[in-house]
Amino acid sequence: MAHITYGKNGLDLDITPISRWFESGNSEPCVEYEIGLYFKDVPLFTDEFAEKFVALKDAQSNHLSTFILQVLSSGTPDNWIMLEPKVSIFFAPKNAIGCACRGELPGQTMFCMEIKLDQNILADKPFTEYSDTGLILKLDASRDQWAEFARHLEAEETDFRD
Repeated sequence: MAHITYGKNGLDLDITPISRWFESGNSEPCVEYEIGLYFKDVPLFTDEFAEKFVALKDAQSNHLSTFILQVLSSGTPDNWIMLEPKVSIFFAPKNAIGCACRGELPGQTMFCMEIKLDQNILADKPFTEYSDTGLILKLDASRDQWAEFARHLEAEETDFRD
């Protein structure tokens, strides 16, 4: 499980690849991610609710770890990826990069990730219309913390027994 702590308040985001498969004709896999949020190691969502917090990467999309690492290396502000069912992830530097006057040490530039859950996670039927849940998770961490998070996530994305 890839794990990152938000600030020093004990709020943790976990993203875990839970399954991977290949569709015919595609060389890239589909990956299912489970998103968890914890406060001092206690899940903020009940097990029943948490099971619906799933995001799917199709064969045409990058792995989530690749997306994070590309943003960290480029430092560009407009970066988002859409996972199904309607989970959008926006990731960018919190402030403009390159201002040495802010006194930031290398690797300490803050990056912000916003995970917006547009999926109808409360629906009883799996094939109902999408609805905006209004739930957005926003986490700030340093470049080094996000890079470590992405490396852990990448290890899990590729460590499936096919």
